[in-house]
Amino acid sequence: MAKFRCPVCGKELNIQLKTEKEPVGGLHEAVVQHEDHLVKIYVDADGFVRRAFPVEHFVRVDPPLYTVHIYEDRAEIIDRNGHTYITDPAPLIDAVKKITS
Repeated sequence: MAKFRCPVCGKELNIQLKTEKEPVGGLHEAVVQHEDHLVKIYVDADGFVRRAFPVEHFVRVDPPLYTVHIYEDRAEIIDRNGHTYITDPAPLIDAVKKITS
């Protein structure tokens, strides 16, 4: 469980991350959809949020059309019906880097 204060609205959040794999660079990375904004967080192995900042250039769809989990060896795309699709993570990582940089 990771606990942090949202840098956009100031509310405290608790989130559960999938952390069964060792994070690249020592920190788990996640983009969290919170109310009408998104926050990118970096969480250490002890569940402490080391960095949190607003994410720009995302459009919120409610309910979300897809949820994406990007791992080192695969990416999981889950649609609103719960179907999971496994794919190569490289193109998604490149797209996320372009959007968030």
